[in-house]
Amino acid sequence: MSESGYYAWRARTPSARELRRAWLTDVITDIHRESGGAFGYRRIGQQLLCRYGISVSHATVESLMKRAGICGRTGRLHAPDRRPGPRSPGDHWIVDVQAFTTRRRPLYAAVVLDAASRGLMGWSTAESADRPLVHRAVMAAITRAAGTVGADGSDGADGSDGTGLNAQRSPLACSFTQRARALGCAPAHGAVGNWYDHAVVNAFWDSVHRELDEASPRPDPGALEERLGKTFDHFARPA
Repeated sequence: MSESGYYAWRARTPSARELRRAWLTDVITDIHRESGGAFGYRRIGQQLLCRYGISVSHATVESLMKRAGICGRTGRLHAPDRRPGPRSPGDHWIVDVQAFTTRRRPLYAAVVLDAASRGLMGWSTAESADRPLVHRAVMAAITRAAGTVGADGSDGADGSDGTGLNAQRSPLACSFTQRARALGCAPAHGAVGNWYDHAVVNAFWDSVHRELDEASPRPDPGALEERLGKTFDHFARPA
């Protein structure tokens, strides 16, 4: 390369294609981080289409992930002695936390799903992802299971350990997704969900994003929180 050609290359502004790939890499990195590092290029490609309406080939997503130095987690995400598959309703709950992007700040939503019925038992929303967020969702699920009020994320009774689990009121088993663990919302001693649990959670969030049917990032966190509440209430209603 000639000296003049080198300096011309250095002075050249990035092309529209390069700018789009840089922006897309940032979006992919955000999705990968929100999944707790579990999503690979296929799952991220699905999230790009579902959440942002962006249709990108698997090869492009895989290439951008390699350039960013990230990859999905291979293999099953559970201990070998954990048996996946349907369980009796009320026997096992799955807890997950999802981040929703807005132009002002992120909004986090914690949900509790029944592993057998795949029904929404409880939820909670907040500006930060922490254990109290999960605690409110689990206590709302316990209240709903008791048949007193709806699963609207209201506070539960005193006596909890602050992790969302209360042995006296909740004898059933709970597992936390890798995403909840990565965000610091799951207790250190909490069980990690298996691949079946993650499949239930991912199918639920796909349905939520289709129901919202909005562009992202969303401009108003308050409006998003209200819309999420209505969407969750719809999913929590008995069939």
